[in-house]
Amino acid sequence: MTLHGKIHNGTVVFDGSPNLPEGAAVTVFVQAASAPPSPRRDRLSEEELRRRNAIMDAITALPIEGSGEPFSGRDHDQVLYGKPQ
Repeated sequence: MTLHGKIHNGTVVFDGSPNLPEGAAVTVFVQAASAPPSPRRDRLSEEELRRRNAIMDAITALPIEGSGEPFSGRDHDQVLYGKPQ
């Protein structure tokens, strides 16, 4: 027998209220939910493209803070915790 249903507040709720005996063993197969499509450039309106580009331009124009010395992500722990002993 195959039954269908959904999860509601953490509990399986079967469609159609099947008459199952108390204590009946069941196996639940969870169908993978399809992921929502990621926004792709060809799906964005021209207005949204202009808005996104303006945001990226504003981020690019931000000044680099700090001493001006080059910083690598590899140096992250050293900056936070000092040189290894």
